[in-house]
Amino acid sequence: MTVGVLLLLTGCGGDGYTSPLRAIDSVINEKPDSALRLLDSLSTEAATWPKSLRMRHSLLTLKAQNKAYIPFTSDSLARDLVGYYDDNGSSNDRLLAHYLLGCVYRDLGEAPHAVGCYLDAISLADTTAADCDYHTLAVTYSQMAKIYHQQLLLTDEIEAQKHSSHYALLDGDTCIAIFNKDLIASTYLLLNRNDSAECLLKEDIDLYIKHGYQQEAMQASLSLLYMYVKSSDRLPEAKQLIDQFESESDWFDSHHELPPSRRQYYSYKGQYFDRTGNLDSAEYYYRKIYRPNMGPVDKDPMYRGLLSVFKKRHQADSIAKYALLYGEANDSSIAKKDQALTAQMASLYNYNRYQREALESENKALEAQNRLLYLCIFVVLGLLVLAYTGKKLLRWRREKLLELKSRSQVVEILQNEVLQHEHEKTQMAEEKSLLAKENHSLKEEIGQMKIRENATASDNLSDEPIVKRVNELAQKPRTMTQEEWRLLTKVFARYCPQLLSDLRQNNASQIMIRVCMLSALGVRHNEQAALLDITKQEVTNAKTAINQKIFNQNTSRDISQNIVAKYHLLVI
Repeated sequence: MTVGVLLLLTGCGGDGYTSPLRAIDSVINEKPDSALRLLDSLSTEAATWPKSLRMRHSLLTLKAQNKAYIPFTSDSLARDLVGYYDDNGSSNDRLLAHYLLGCVYRDLGEAPHAVGCYLDAISLADTTAADCDYHTLAVTYSQMAKIYHQQLLLTDEIEAQKHSSHYALLDGDTCIAIFNKDLIASTYLLLNRNDSAECLLKEDIDLYIKHGYQQEAMQASLSLLYMYVKSSDRLPEAKQLIDQFESESDWFDSHHELPPSRRQYYSYKGQYFDRTGNLDSAEYYYRKIYRPNMGPVDKDPMYRGLLSVFKKRHQADSIAKYALLYGEANDSSIAKKDQALTAQMASLYNYNRYQREALESENKALEAQNRLLYLCIFVVLGLLVLAYTGKKLLRWRREKLLELKSRSQVVEILQNEVLQHEHEKTQMAEEKSLLAKENHSLKEEIGQMKIRENATASDNLSDEPIVKRVNELAQKPRTMTQEEWRLLTKVFARYCPQLLSDLRQNNASQIMIRVCMLSALGVRHNEQAALLDITKQEVTNAKTAINQKIFNQNTSRDISQNIVAKYHLLVI
């Protein structure tokens, strides 16, 4: 081992960090390329490190690759990191690992799977901790919002951006917090909620200026300009924004020209002159939109604007020319949108694949249950046939006795028949009893299969050390540690995964999840408040919220019975 590696391992803690690795982590967000080069230079030596160091090196490498916009092509390493840090990491480690797994599925085009990982990451964040990684929490919500936008789930996108803005503010990144609100305003425009968009944009511009982000305020003002130039009543306000932008924006070069990537502004200025009747100026600014190698989406406003100018001038040749160019650009733009829609459908296909696999597993379980049910029905039918046959046989023998009544041996035969009948009756009674026992056994086996189907290995939940530990702490009482909560959550994930999945899909808070687990274990109301270090009223509120989200009941009572009834979770 080289001297450099010895220095690297010096001071290594249980979290897998060394001073150099921690220093690399501190620059990943601002300089991911430099961090990635440093991590790559350590790759050869990393193979000989202890596992905690190797996993930390891999986690930081994925983090740097994601920050450097290097697309992921495989989920194997990210899944290994999730498995490791779920058992060995802090809440921040688990948050980051699940977030990066979501980014992997984002790059692989599996949007629903990515959202699922992001939701898992959010549920694992401990927002009550002083060292909570608000930055990763904010970008997790931001990535979710982008996927919702691609899937046209605009209401979900708005909610995700609100959370992203909130946690960015807690992280101290005021500029990003305001910018995320700008994105909400853009989504309001897509929903034709222009009044909401305008109010939010004005609020954001004031916040930008208040915190010294003058250029960001200028950029946000362009969204207002986009709305104002479309309305004849707002043209004076549009002119005011144009004058302010051109006097204060630093986008312009020494010749007062905008770079190619910023020329969308000329479209707004052209529309302003178009609507005020200054067609020469409108044509001038529409043409300034042009840049080499423009895409069809970028050409669309230029050709649309020039077509509007020449229509008002009644220039037939130019109208025909730009109508054709605008049509071609618009068709290409639609084709691009169709490609994006196709990609979205492919992503949804992946989601359907997961659903189909789950449905196939469910169908197999139902087939096994149906086979046992058919067997039970067959046994019952056999019993009925046997009883009917016995009755017919008994009737025939009675008729035979009547025929022999006139003979001298009738008494002896009658006695023999009676004895034989009693013997057969005893045998039939024994057979019926045996079949009844078999039928009861089959019904119990079917019931056990249903329980096993809905709650795997639930009979042993009470034997888990952490469950016993919780019961001991409830008697003291004493607040549970984060490690104890992690162990308890891990046990519930194994014994009753559907319960945790339903809670997370319903955006249950951490307190709600913990109250639900304690209620499932039968821990009393006052003891729950002590274990969680919260008030009894907060416990009541959490129970009410769980009943509303999971069981559609507007009460805090009966939560334990509801959990047992729905999830068959047995605690002895």
